[in-house]
Amino acid sequence: MADESLLAIAQTLAELGHAGRRLATAAADGDIVAALAASHETRRLRAELARRPRPDDVGPDDRPVLAALVEEGRMAAAVADTWRGRALPPAATLLTTPLGVACLVDELLPTTWDVTRDLVVLVGPGLEHAAAMLIDLGQARLIAVADPATASYPPAVVIAADASELGRAVHTLVPVPPERVVVRSLAPIANERLHELADTVHAALGDLRVHQNTVDAFSRTWLEQGLTNLPAIARWPSVDAVGDAFAGVPMVICAPGPSLAGNVAQLRALRGRAIVVGFSHSLRPLRAAGVVPDVVLTVDPQDVRYHFHAGDLDGVAALINAVTVHPALFELPVPRYLTLASNGALDRWLYQAVGGGAEIPGGGSVATTALSLGLAWRCDPIITVGLDLSFPAGKMYVDTSCDGAATIERAADGTIAVAGWSADFHRMKAAGGPRPARERAVELPGWHGGTVPSSFMFAMFHRWFVEQAARHGERVRLYNCTEGGAAIPGMQHRPLADVLAELATQVDVPAVLDGAIAGVATTARADRAEAWRARAARDLRRARRLADRGAWLASRDDARAHARLTVVEAELARCLGRHPFIAMRAQRPIDSALDMARRPAPFADYLAASRQLLQAAASTCREVGAALASAPGGGRG
Repeated sequence: MADESLLAIAQTLAELGHAGRRLATAAADGDIVAALAASHETRRLRAELARRPRPDDVGPDDRPVLAALVEEGRMAAAVADTWRGRALPPAATLLTTPLGVACLVDELLPTTWDVTRDLVVLVGPGLEHAAAMLIDLGQARLIAVADPATASYPPAVVIAADASELGRAVHTLVPVPPERVVVRSLAPIANERLHELADTVHAALGDLRVHQNTVDAFSRTWLEQGLTNLPAIARWPSVDAVGDAFAGVPMVICAPGPSLAGNVAQLRALRGRAIVVGFSHSLRPLRAAGVVPDVVLTVDPQDVRYHFHAGDLDGVAALINAVTVHPALFELPVPRYLTLASNGALDRWLYQAVGGGAEIPGGGSVATTALSLGLAWRCDPIITVGLDLSFPAGKMYVDTSCDGAATIERAADGTIAVAGWSADFHRMKAAGGPRPARERAVELPGWHGGTVPSSFMFAMFHRWFVEQAARHGERVRLYNCTEGGAAIPGMQHRPLADVLAELATQVDVPAVLDGAIAGVATTARADRAEAWRARAARDLRRARRLADRGAWLASRDDARAHARLTVVEAELARCLGRHPFIAMRAQRPIDSALDMARRPAPFADYLAASRQLLQAAASTCREVGAALASAPGGGRG
């Protein structure tokens, strides 16, 4: 077996077989301590096997040996499953002795478990000794849901007071989210309480994975389009240039949900009385109803030009584009543009290049970005329409949308998918980006009571709106005037007509935006962008050379080379530290290397992970350098 990955798998299988035999012998002899140690070892080794990629090809000479090792691994797994099936005293009894605590911990953890990555959530008091035992076993991620004032868990345990804090704690488990989760309580709390906490954990993990997948799908697009957009970002102000000019002015956020058809016509009377915000996807329905939005917001990095029909932008005061939108969206016929960064570190670097700009927390969708913008501008009240977050009658969008024929199809397994997309949508997807995926169907509280059908993604956006309402609802009036779809706790649910009748503000949106644009030092921003581009190109060339050198050193079986590798890695970190955006193109190798660094492993494994990371860094530097050189104004990268 010459292949390193195959050798590592074979060694792990052999160790698993040995641990399984030890467990069987100890269990037969009644040696509980030895059995517990062997059980934990089988758990660790099974997680190690699950983490390692399967070999692409196994030679004919290696197949018999590998097959025998796999059979030993299966035997060990069967022994571990039998061991876990034994009868145990109640948990309260086990907690009275150290050996009982060890048995409880062994029963608590599944037969495949990575102590450096997976998550244990302990609920309530009574499990403090179990927590200490878990820490002794190397459990790195441990959260207790308990009263912070009285909790006596070890200092290494993160204390969450309630489900909300639990969700926020799970959101910090990066860069490699847990794969497996255990939620356990000693106290006889209601099953629904445990289910609520487990749902909170899994929803938060879903957020992390969706973000990770989004970065994977769009990082190249964000990079290339952001660099192409640099001249436009330098020329036009970001939304923070508006300052407090819209403080106290009503904002109406127009989403393209099916319920928009019921009250969209009422928005025609709002010109000059509020800021009417449309999205690229709701622009066509607004214009079909005779409504001219003041601004149109777009954050999607895909080529959504098919959302804009001839004449739809007539009378629109400005387009607000995220800095990484398709560059053609800065060429549409509008008199003004504003920009914003809606993806945090993934696109705020473009403002570092031009000097100044606004980061608006995106929350994952254009609707969440719009609410964040209204809060940043201190608008009051902020009113939502067409924000269904659900699929009334199986429809995705209002009929007059460019994708108005999109409908929800349910599969026998309970998942849902969108069908009936427009030909323009399919052409957009053919150019790249993730394909629409099947999602878990969920139920959300309904605007008119009861529940409404929704999806996992919509449920995540819904939770974001609920959190924002709880955070900001006391200082700003938040009205959900969708009159259909999902209710959003924390917002006031009122008919649109009743709220519009109370609006008496007068606002000249174009004049306010002209004042903001007049204060932008365009020439200085363009000069700064050019200086940033030249510095980034130099750093990329140096980083590429360092990464290539480091990858070669990591492949050497030489102590002097390894000592030199440490110096090269430090120099590379300093060089790339000035441009953290580059890391988004190598997120998976970075996560893998960080995951390896957390766990005990042979030095050869660390070297292999370092070599893979350095190779990814060199490749990324070449790719980013090429994008930098090909963007408008780019030089040799």
